[in-house]
Amino acid sequence: MRETLQALKSLQEFDTEIFKLRDELRRLPEEVERRKAQIDAHRVRREDAARIGRELSGQVKEIEDMTTMSRQRLRKVENEANASRGDAATLAAYQIEARNLKRDISAAEEEGLGLVERGETSAREVARLEAEIAEAERLLAEFAANVRAEMATANARLDELSNQRKRRSTDSVSVEAMELYQRLILSREGVALAELDGKVCQACYITVPPNIAVRVLRGTTLVQCPSCDRIFYLRD
Repeated sequence: MRETLQALKSLQEFDTEIFKLRDELRRLPEEVERRKAQIDAHRVRREDAARIGRELSGQVKEIEDMTTMSRQRLRKVENEANASRGDAATLAAYQIEARNLKRDISAAEEEGLGLVERGETSAREVARLEAEIAEAERLLAEFAANVRAEMATANARLDELSNQRKRRSTDSVSVEAMELYQRLILSREGVALAELDGKVCQACYITVPPNIAVRVLRGTTLVQCPSCDRIFYLRD
């Protein structure tokens, strides 16, 4: 069993780094996609702000058109009032309509000013988002180039380690022991074995019961940590 442990320790020298490289090769593209998603979210916000700006511009145009028509009507009413021949009832009606038109024009102008201010705010938001998107795209291009370089280096190192691992593989490890080892490599982030120092697991730092320490010392079977499940070994 000591030979099995020694063989597994030898494999773990490669497998720990292989696991980290594979995790890095998975993580780097995910980070690129995450940054792309952030830029896409900014684009959506920019389009929303631009749409709001267009809608506000349309509303301002409608108010301007309505105000123009009201002013035209006001001038007509004032002219007709001036042309009236002293008919008090007709003159009073013109005056009432003129007051209503002036009130409506004033209210429309105030509403229009509010819409213009909102439109300017929307335009500033669009400009801000466009600047952020441009900067994010520039940084993404740099990051993606670095990722490609890092992945090329990692893949080359992974091929090298895999070849070295094949040369290090041994038939001294049983199928059952190898299956356990491979399962732990995956579940324990590339570290399937843990040193037992005294009665303390050096991976999860629990203190194991005396009978487990005795079994490890005897070295007749593979003994796992009751907490992290890693296979125990003793320092040479």
